[in-house]
Amino acid sequence: MVKRVPCSSEPTPAPASLLPADRLRQESLRLLLQAALYDPLTSRFLLDTGLREGMRVLDIGSGLGSVSLLVSEIVGLQGEVIGIECSPAMVEFAARRARAAGRTNIQFVQTRAESLELDGLFDALVGRFVLRELDNRPRTLENLTRLLRPGGIVAFQEKLLTVPITAVPSLPTVEKVRAWMDQARSLARVELAMGAKLSQIFAAAGLPVPELRFEAPIGDRTDWIGYDYLVEMVRGMLPAIQLYGIANEQEMRLNTMADEMRSEAAAAGSIVILTPCIGAWSTRPAENRTRRRRS
Repeated sequence: MVKRVPCSSEPTPAPASLLPADRLRQESLRLLLQAALYDPLTSRFLLDTGLREGMRVLDIGSGLGSVSLLVSEIVGLQGEVIGIECSPAMVEFAARRARAAGRTNIQFVQTRAESLELDGLFDALVGRFVLRELDNRPRTLENLTRLLRPGGIVAFQEKLLTVPITAVPSLPTVEKVRAWMDQARSLARVELAMGAKLSQIFAAAGLPVPELRFEAPIGDRTDWIGYDYLVEMVRGMLPAIQLYGIANEQEMRLNTMADEMRSEAAAAGSIVILTPCIGAWSTRPAENRTRRRRS
């Protein structure tokens, strides 16, 4: 059984030009593009952690269900995936995606990770780009690991925003996009190094030293969706970019920005490297080992 808990405050309000439904569509598009770029990295990561057929897996911050869908394919029909997500609209969207894909081994539930209550134990706990959003990360992670069997897998990926988006050779529009986002994050005091802090968070949660993996999406074709993803990233950060006077919507030319990057990349023969992510995985210690460490 899952206890449903009301979600905390909503994300930063959209600009006046965006209605709530438009904001949801924009965020959903960004997440779908993100999944298309990062899913191959996540799939390899999950297989490396030891996920296998028949496991029962808890996906924290399941969003539109992309990671849950990857996990469901790995664990098969004998396994089970429960995805928890704060946004009711995203829970509904994820459930529709699972039904459309014919996945009967996934359940999505609207609840908060910080106050989650579930029956039964899990074989693995996973999440992508979610720890940054949690309150009191080490304690929340420690509480979540109590839902695991001894030896259960704990596996999370987080971005490393301290590593800049890069084009080689350099592309003017990519440089502008990077500068806008970097300035907005700096002024908003966004956590930039979460990926590099995974080992610290795992240790503070009482977990053994994790294994680590570092990867980044790379594109070198004009049809690469990475350009569209960068545009949606900027669009999602537009309120902050405008608030801090970094740029205005007119000079940014969001409707043509992806085409500009594609044209520049084709002319220069560039590759573009997006924000890398670090994956960390460990296992829940046996109960007696945990008690000895804390005594």
